[in-house]
Amino acid sequence: MRAKGKKTGFTIVELLTVMSIIIILISLLLPSLAAVRRYAKDVRQHGQFHDIENCLEMFSIDYDGYPDSSWSDIDGDSYCGAMKLCEAILGQDGFGFHPDSYFDNMGRSKAGADLYYNRQATQPDPINNPQDAENLRKRRIPCMEKTAPLCSIGTLFENFPDGFTPFDSNCPLLCDVYTRSQLLNARGDKVGMPILYFKADPSKLTHDAEEGFKWPPDIGTNIYNYYDNHELLALRMPWAEGQYHPMYAATSSTPQVFYDMTLSEEASIGKGKKAYQKPHNPHTYILISAGLDGIYGTGDDVFNFYKK
Repeated sequence: MRAKGKKTGFTIVELLTVMSIIIILISLLLPSLAAVRRYAKDVRQHGQFHDIENCLEMFSIDYDGYPDSSWSDIDGDSYCGAMKLCEAILGQDGFGFHPDSYFDNMGRSKAGADLYYNRQATQPDPINNPQDAENLRKRRIPCMEKTAPLCSIGTLFENFPDGFTPFDSNCPLLCDVYTRSQLLNARGDKVGMPILYFKADPSKLTHDAEEGFKWPPDIGTNIYNYYDNHELLALRMPWAEGQYHPMYAATSSTPQVFYDMTLSEEASIGKGKKAYQKPHNPHTYILISAGLDGIYGTGDDVFNFYKK
């Protein structure tokens, strides 16, 4: 008689069992991988902030103070803190800050001369253009690489309803590391949201939301001025038409979120009845990245200080 052959394959039950185990392991592993990727992004963002801090310290040494962060230039045209931060570090075109600049939204000197090149959408031509050569000679060498995520507001918010913003379309922005498929610069590279910059006014004492909503903004007593980037926040999210950032005061209510986010856990300034709430970095500046979700005023925002 012929011997019966031995079973050499797997049963359906065995295959399904193995597949179920694999699916369970993958489902357990994916959140961990996502957490690792997010942690790596956060580390990169803090590294970018460290580079910016070094640049601002160098700027402060050269020009006796940090760059201004007020919401407009001296002519009253919209040119907010995020844009002035970008110009101080990279210029308005990535070739460095020009010492003749007075942070004009159009990149001009007080005499009306063009200091940067993005207004004509050209590259400097120091060989054939003596003015370009002179401007480049005076520039501070960019203390961040030209690969830094530089983007104009006109490109970043090109799909804004009616194409309107209060800013000149060529105003530059330095973006964070959380790139999004919906945000592209002029070269088509993915970029993140703009880094917000607020300069401290050490001559002031308070850190109060009610005080921070006064207009004009320079009449208040707050160390940090919420209005420095208010108009940029008003542009909302480029990928979500009509949706405001939680950090934007869309109504007559106070900008409470900003002052809560930047409130220090340390002791207040002063004692007794003269005590005032204390912000982080009361003598320097605050940097804010919108974080992984790209929305300012949520729990994943990144700052140049650490919360307990």
